[in-house]
Amino acid sequence: MRVRAYISGALINAARLEDARRLYERLAEACASAGCAAYVPHQHADPVRDPHLSNTEVARRDLAEVRAADVLVAYVGEPSLGVGAEVAIALADGKRVLLVAESDKKVSRFLLGLAETYPTQSKVCRYTTIDEAAAWITAQLGATT
Repeated sequence: MRVRAYISGALINAARLEDARRLYERLAEACASAGCAAYVPHQHADPVRDPHLSNTEVARRDLAEVRAADVLVAYVGEPSLGVGAEVAIALADGKRVLLVAESDKKVSRFLLGLAETYPTQSKVCRYTTIDEAAAWITAQLGATT
């Protein structure tokens, strides 16, 4: 059975939405390099491209995908209530969680604390370049696929 990953990251309040989309797609490519199928939310319910989707529809779809995933890869270098919720749900469901953020970004102490509270399920990568983060994700997933 192929490992499924869910890519989590800010969309509605992303400072630069186009850059955010590219980042999340790069994280999905890193998952694919380890043989994992990745669900990237903006490819299914983009806030600009798909404004007709109801909040409930987006929430139900994303919740189902988080629950169906084996691992959640979360970009936490930009604050997002949705990302925090997805991380908490994934950890509560016993899923692996990989948190990534640039080394110079402030990250929620709560999210970092969750990662520390669940050390067998979660890991954190503070990176300098996206290629560094992608290689780390591939290595983390490659160790279990």
